[in-house]
Amino acid sequence: MTIDRESPIPLYYQLKELLAGRITSDEWQPGDMLPTEEQLQEQYELSRTTVRQALKELEFEGKISRYRGRGTFVSKPKISHSPDPHFNLTAYLTQQGMEPGWQVLSAGWVSATAEVADRLGVKAGSRVYQLQRLRMANEEPIGYHITHVIPALGEAIDENRLDQGGSLDYLHGPGQLEESYANRTIEAILASDETAKLLDVVKGSPILLIRRQVFNADGVPVEDMRAMYRGDRFQYRVRQWEEK
Repeated sequence: MTIDRESPIPLYYQLKELLAGRITSDEWQPGDMLPTEEQLQEQYELSRTTVRQALKELEFEGKISRYRGRGTFVSKPKISHSPDPHFNLTAYLTQQGMEPGWQVLSAGWVSATAEVADRLGVKAGSRVYQLQRLRMANEEPIGYHITHVIPALGEAIDENRLDQGGSLDYLHGPGQLEESYANRTIEAILASDETAKLLDVVKGSPILLIRRQVFNADGVPVEDMRAMYRGDRFQYRVRQWEEK
């Protein structure tokens, strides 16, 4: 495919489709660096404005990722996750041939903020267990978890298991989560400076925020989690049956 200057189709769109074709045909693999804007201008004899518009469209569609000072790269396939209790994200990563893991940033006792206290049903300033971890896939950070746990469960945590299994495995002691359930909320936010550095993205990049509140069999909150996942690497999948 070449640029047809006689066509009514906008030049930026033609270039976008041409570059997208090189990605879908596997000529350019995930992680490959694209030519620079200047190189694309010269190769296709197009203006900088036209090239930038084409790249912006590809970035919006998730086909490429652009990093200031580093260049433009073919995006890696997104990692999917669903709230299936029998098939967690760790199992999915393993099934897809990726190596799951955790990097523990900090673990220990802290004073509960007003927000955490409200979600755990304890008094503000009271002692709760805090765990901060990076969710890894093939040694690449894809998510940043900040978790708080009530004292009764915090005392029983085996810190040797914090970098193993799924996001709740560290609480899976005898009878700890029997008949438990969780509420989740999902929303889109922008990466703060701290989150951007931890997830290796640009500040202001799209982030998927997942809030999880775990309750025991008596309906008492026992864990509150705030997880931030890279919007360019992660998607949340839900199966829904239509009403008849």
